[in-house]
Amino acid sequence: MTRLPHSVEPKIVHKPNPTLDDPDNRDTCYIAKWREFNDAGEYKYKTVVRSINKYGKLAAYMQTKKALLDAHKDNLEILTFMGRLNSIDLK
Repeated sequence: MTRLPHSVEPKIVHKPNPTLDDPDNRDTCYIAKWREFNDAGEYKYKTVVRSINKYGKLAAYMQTKKALLDAHKDNLEILTFMGRLNSIDLK
């Protein structure tokens, strides 16, 4: 059995986004991280990052949530059974 995630929810992070006016500026983003096997049998980390300022909070959340659901589509049934996935459908 593969290692299952504890949660299938994107996280909010504050990425550094320095500008000339404000070198300490940070951009608030949703991030989705998961790992996949490559052809050599090693783990390869995949990420999807969406800025809340650029896409809006709902759109950024939906895009990262969809990426996580697509990444774990083979294990959705067992994740729902274990209570690690809310049964909210995103279209």
